[in-house]
Amino acid sequence: RLLPLVVQAEKDLGSPSLGAELYARTQRWQVLQAPNTMQAPFDRALQVGLRSSGNLQAGLQYAIETEANRFMLPQDAGYSSTNTPSDGTRLHAQGWINRPFREPGWWVTPSVLFNAASYQTDEPMPNGNTTASRVIPTFSLGGGAEFERKTEWLGRSLRQTLEPRVLYVNTPFRDQSGLPNFDSAGRDFNFTSIFSENAFSGVDRVSDSHQVTMGVTTRLLDAASGAEAGRLGVVQRYLLRDQRITPEGVPFTRSVSDIFLLGGATLGQGLSFDAALQYSPDIQRTVRTV
Repeated sequence: RLLPLVVQAEKDLGSPSLGAELYARTQRWQVLQAPNTMQAPFDRALQVGLRSSGNLQAGLQYAIETEANRFMLPQDAGYSSTNTPSDGTRLHAQGWINRPFREPGWWVTPSVLFNAASYQTDEPMPNGNTTASRVIPTFSLGGGAEFERKTEWLGRSLRQTLEPRVLYVNTPFRDQSGLPNFDSAGRDFNFTSIFSENAFSGVDRVSDSHQVTMGVTTRLLDAASGAEAGRLGVVQRYLLRDQRITPEGVPFTRSVSDIFLLGGATLGQGLSFDAALQYSPDIQRTVRTV
């Protein structure tokens, strides 16, 4: 539906211990529909940024990104004359610092994250201002374990793993309803996104959170090669308070999320099978299968 047109340049500024990259990009979108039946995303008339990551002393790791963006809607973007968002400029910085603790069979990682942004819009925001800024911190604590045993199936020597995992996230509520949304959208609900600190992609929206996510995966691995023969997993999120900033725009007041189950198998001859199921305990039925 959308054709991205991108021109970019990158320059590596890093060292063996600390990586750094300077980049510049312009990005435009062409809607491949006639007439236009969807709302096109913002073009990035100019994007300049610097990102860096690496290892610090005492086992600390970090990553940081700073960017300046000029956002402009393309012509015929698909908005009505009454709800067309304003073009604007955004300066942002986001990053994290953590300290992984890893031993054979288990790991624990406390992390501190931040997302800061400053906006200037061509047209006034809902509060009448053309400038705004905000800073949103996050604390997370993730951990897991890895157990394994020898087993056999159809005469094949295998190793079976059991991998429980937990993630605690605490992000305070910051009202973002009056701020521009240039590049944020809700993440797809899957086994990877449910273990992320933010329910949104992009920079402009950060979900408030006080929650614990718990899941477990078991895998069957070929004892000789280590290749994965099959896997099963289940995960669910438990909310310790209501979530007010959600991709749906409606506060999430349930104490538990949908249950997500996944499975996969390698069938041989280069063929594999994957399946996923999302079950809602609220309405007691499956809401999506893949």
